[in-house]
Amino acid sequence: MNQFNIHLLDLPDEILLIILKKLNNVDVLYSLFGINNERFENIIRHDSFSSTLNIVLSAQNSTIFNSILNRLCSDILPQISFNVKCLILQPDYMERLLLTTSYPNLTSLKLLNLEYDYSLRYFIDDSPIGHILKQQITKLDLLYNKSTYLSGSSEVYTKRVYAPILNYCEKLQHLNVTSPLGLTYISLSLRYLPSNTFFSSTLTYLCIIVSTFVDFVYLLDGRLKNLSTLIVQFRLTDTDSSIIHNLDDLPNLKCFSLMYYGTFKEDLNPNEILSHLRRMINLEKLTLHLRFLFKTTFTDPIYLLNQFTIHMPQLTSFNFYLGMKYNKCDLLRYLSNNNIKQNYVNIRDQTILDFVQNVNHEIVYHILTLPVQFTEFAYVGNTLPNITFNYVTDLVLYDEVPFEHEYFLRISKTFPNLTKLNVINLTPWSYDMHISFDNVIQAHEIVEYSHLRSLDITRTSIFYVEQFFNETKTRLPSLTELKVFYEELRIITQDFTRQTTRRNCANVKQLGINGFIADSKDYWSYFPLL
Repeated sequence: MNQFNIHLLDLPDEILLIILKKLNNVDVLYSLFGINNERFENIIRHDSFSSTLNIVLSAQNSTIFNSILNRLCSDILPQISFNVKCLILQPDYMERLLLTTSYPNLTSLKLLNLEYDYSLRYFIDDSPIGHILKQQITKLDLLYNKSTYLSGSSEVYTKRVYAPILNYCEKLQHLNVTSPLGLTYISLSLRYLPSNTFFSSTLTYLCIIVSTFVDFVYLLDGRLKNLSTLIVQFRLTDTDSSIIHNLDDLPNLKCFSLMYYGTFKEDLNPNEILSHLRRMINLEKLTLHLRFLFKTTFTDPIYLLNQFTIHMPQLTSFNFYLGMKYNKCDLLRYLSNNNIKQNYVNIRDQTILDFVQNVNHEIVYHILTLPVQFTEFAYVGNTLPNITFNYVTDLVLYDEVPFEHEYFLRISKTFPNLTKLNVINLTPWSYDMHISFDNVIQAHEIVEYSHLRSLDITRTSIFYVEQFFNETKTRLPSLTELKVFYEELRIITQDFTRQTTRRNCANVKQLGINGFIADSKDYWSYFPLL
């Protein structure tokens, strides 16, 4: 390739196809379709290029928006409709795009930010696109790209969105409800709804967040009896002992993931979870993220891990994080007589990490499989394992021993992809308020959190405000959400005039302040994007 006049059309079709796949396929179709070039026509008509169309258009410029949409509907989609197997759409123009032409091979839909009124509008028999949703769609993804809230409750959203989808789509096999890390969506809630709210005999894959542990149990009551994969996260550990649950075996379930990122207290003990795991007699893949607090009793973590899997003869994969809070004396006595890698016998061919953190009058015992695949990690103190947690994006630091600069440097390298950080350390450093903060913490290497978007330092001493916002110590180029005590921030920034702390505040769009705000011109210039 020593020639300097190589053009795009000089490349082989295979390379052209690879290049075009890297671009937005709707943009490529709009730009190249119908330019009277047979090679381009054949490439963009290729099944591997046009089988999945991501039709997500920006309405910032209404003229351009309408031009693209009109041409897609009138010219492009009718000519490639036979190839289309998956559409990624915004509900606002779902009806127009689906009615533009017939899509005989369309089986997959991905909808962005579906609201309850759209569900009522489309998932009914007299809907113009009802026949597509009812008879063709086997895979449905609901992607919530912004935090979604609904006045009322999760029960309302369950009745208006989740139930109509599961009841109406007769061939639906795969339902995946998700959102980007750091955002949330309205959870599924069944606790106060009739048992016949929804039913599906075709669904084999479900990934969703439910409101409580009780709602998770209701999913296993037989209404989705053919599920083979269930990935569920719940937000609250609320239980109700008066509810009689169906405890029949779940022989079809082969893959199960249960995640809770809070801490189980007295309202839910491990036996509640064990009783349902034992119903999954043919389980092959198990993923658990659980954290327990034991105030009055001691539970052997080795025993608990074995109990999770002892009734699963088909199990081939077990990934877990288990966090356990104990009285110090009980745990230290246990650790002196046990070695976790020798005692954990059910899954032999796995790398297991266990380490201990001191947290006030308790000890937190972390045990997990490597490589770590979970996105959240809590109660991490000064004792850091010598590994890299590439998947962790949400971290809570908690210790009674002060965190120093070198520790935060290690955090930035141990958790390179952090987007959310909460620091809890109420043990203040000794300092003299008359000494300049620039002379107190001497940083040898600047800490940089390249991806950190959210920071909570409301439960720390003032020195952590200095540590994070003095750009000679820390750089936060992506920070957009901050929670901090106003008075501490005012002192560190010298009434919002100090230059070395200005840059790390410049991109903040959401500011949670504990305390009274003295409105001033300097304050608003410090946070121009609020």
